[in-house]
Amino acid sequence: MSERSGRPGVGEPQTDEVDSTERPDGERGKYGRKRPRPGLTTAGVVAAGRRVIERDGIDALTMRAVATELGTAPASLYRHVTDREALLIAVLEQIADGLPVDVPGAGPRERLLRRLLGAHDYMAGHAWVLHILIRGELVARNALAFNDACLADLMAAGLPPERALTAFRACWHLVLGELLSEHPVSPPREPSQRRTVIESADRERLPALGRVLAEVGFVGVGERCGDLEAALRALITGLVER
Repeated sequence: MSERSGRPGVGEPQTDEVDSTERPDGERGKYGRKRPRPGLTTAGVVAAGRRVIERDGIDALTMRAVATELGTAPASLYRHVTDREALLIAVLEQIADGLPVDVPGAGPRERLLRRLLGAHDYMAGHAWVLHILIRGELVARNALAFNDACLADLMAAGLPPERALTAFRACWHLVLGELLSEHPVSPPREPSQRRTVIESADRERLPALGRVLAEVGFVGVGERCGDLEAALRALITGLVER
């Protein structure tokens, strides 16, 4: 046991951190002796962290919350993850492993489009991850293969490296923005505040918005996801051909 951290040292038996101090009357503390915690693995800790995030949100993720989820003590986790940030990165790595890399397509533009749309559809099922990514602090190594494949297709389409990077970032920001806007972690209550504000807008003062509302109507969250493919296709074409 490390004297500085109180955490189990490498090779030391993993135990639940319980009160085993002996009282003056010779009895153990109310929790009894420390007992080994069998079966705790890194994968299990990461899975528990992911459950906490999916159920309660990113800000609820603490080592204590994960320990509670596993029915153990926080100190027993540190042999598997060093701290909360390491746990967040491990969760990101797990999600990033599912991003599409090798996709079919008649050419680099079509492959890029298919890959970006595939990433969108995959990430839409894990919208909570976006709120880790937009903080801009953490990145998953497993995501680099996706980035590399996108850059390779853009360069195969004729862009030099610097323009390929700009184009990839523009495409990814479009996907990320659509996900954040159209796939909220918690669905809004209806009628939503957004619907109320837009539908009550002064159409004489805002004639363009008024015309769109008259011809198209209000578009709610997630109602026009098919627009993304057309927008991405137009963006890729413009970036490659300009």
